[in-house]
Amino acid sequence: MSFKIDDYWEEEFVKYKEKELYKIYFDNCTFIKCDFSKALIDSCKFTECTFINCDLSLASLKSSTFNDVKFENSKLIGISWSSCDEPFDVNFDSCNISQNSFHLLDLRKMLFKNSIIKDTGFEECNLEKAIFDNCDLELSSFIKNNLKKANFETSKNYLIDPKLNDLKDTSFSLPEALSFLTLLPIKIK
Repeated sequence: MSFKIDDYWEEEFVKYKEKELYKIYFDNCTFIKCDFSKALIDSCKFTECTFINCDLSLASLKSSTFNDVKFENSKLIGISWSSCDEPFDVNFDSCNISQNSFHLLDLRKMLFKNSIIKDTGFEECNLEKAIFDNCDLELSSFIKNNLKKANFETSKNYLIDPKLNDLKDTSFSLPEALSFLTLLPIKIK
């Protein structure tokens, strides 16, 4: 199965396996159990779309737009979102988004929920009011981000250097917040 036209509205795609998507516009579409792993997604627009149980691992995203897009129970390993066009508005629920790169993106109010976010880089992003709800952030890096009013209360394994990020009114909880002590030149006995 492949995409025959370049404009889809309110369509449902089940078990599609596509390795190249070019200049296709998807509006209010649902993708279920689709395999776009290692696909080239170039100059596509996804508006109000939902991906459920899909695999986009190692997909190459070029000049594409993801506006009001939800990923649920999906595998998105090794993706660089930095070459996406704005608006960029994505939510992840119960996904594996390990080894991803978010660089110079506006991620305000973004929702990361019940997701594995291991070894992922957030660099120079606006994550103001972003919510990390029950996420595992092991080995993920946060460098030069606006994290004002972001919420990490139910997440774990984060290590965020307060000298490298703006953490005004950011929410954390114990015992995970003790990770900040590992960044200080002190000995704890």
